[in-house]
Amino acid sequence: MDLRQLRYFVALATQQHYGKAAGVLHVTQPALSRQIQLLEEELGVRLFERHARGAAPTEEARMLLERAVFLLRYAEQMKTDLLARQREPRGPVAVGLSPGLAQQLSVLLTKAVLERFPEVRLRIIEGFAPSLQQMLTSGEVDVALLIEPVERTNLQSISLMKEQVCLVARHDDARFSMLGKVRVRDLDGVPLVMTGRIKSGVRLELEVAAARAKIELNQVVEVETAEVARRLVMDGVGVTAHFAAAVQEDLDAGRLRAIPIDGLFLHRVIARASDRPASRATEGVMQVLREAVQAHVREGRWPNATLA
Repeated sequence: MDLRQLRYFVALATQQHYGKAAGVLHVTQPALSRQIQLLEEELGVRLFERHARGAAPTEEARMLLERAVFLLRYAEQMKTDLLARQREPRGPVAVGLSPGLAQQLSVLLTKAVLERFPEVRLRIIEGFAPSLQQMLTSGEVDVALLIEPVERTNLQSISLMKEQVCLVARHDDARFSMLGKVRVRDLDGVPLVMTGRIKSGVRLELEVAAARAKIELNQVVEVETAEVARRLVMDGVGVTAHFAAAVQEDLDAGRLRAIPIDGLFLHRVIARASDRPASRATEGVMQVLREAVQAHVREGRWPNATLA
């Protein structure tokens, strides 16, 4: 049995007339009859009853018709998918980033995607890790940068980098001006601007580490984004714990300093839903995102980070 025989069979079962079916297929009636005969011999059943007005499908033919139509459609879809992979990636791709990463990566990622894949329409959606995982599952975003641990029941992830959490303080803050590294216990009683969502990301790691060190964090204010935390730190409200890359411009300008917190790291991964195939465009954007971040880390433009 081959696809040609199935196409001949479907045409005859649909037209119920050898002459009409041969016309649709652009073949001769003897050629059509021969292929139907071979199919009947292979299956060991009679598929059509000839009569004066044409050919009537048997019960076995009606059963075969549904399956044959499915197989022919599936074969055509495979051909279409393979041809699509030979073309340039195109179409929409939604990328989920935390607010801090969106600030760092949006321009870089957009330019890289436009240069490599001009037919891809990029959409950047901001959110925190828990909501980004939900959006991946629901299909609202195609790919996201997440922080371990990641629920892997229906997600596929690629390790990207390990990033050290830093104490971010004003450059003139005398309490930390001489320190090259701080311990979690050094934060005991220090006014803190707590950044991020409860039980997520940097905040979760800091609170767990503080519990282990048996200290109480002095949380003077809670905010969600690194930008708001940066403004409060600049105004002298307190210090914060975050990634150095989020305040790179202030570090370069000498307004802030980022001091690594000993033993406090987060692991970033690129994730997508595993229960549906990634489009060619999604695969391309994932590759561009990975290469862009890796280049930044290698060139020293992403401080306190190492590649996975």
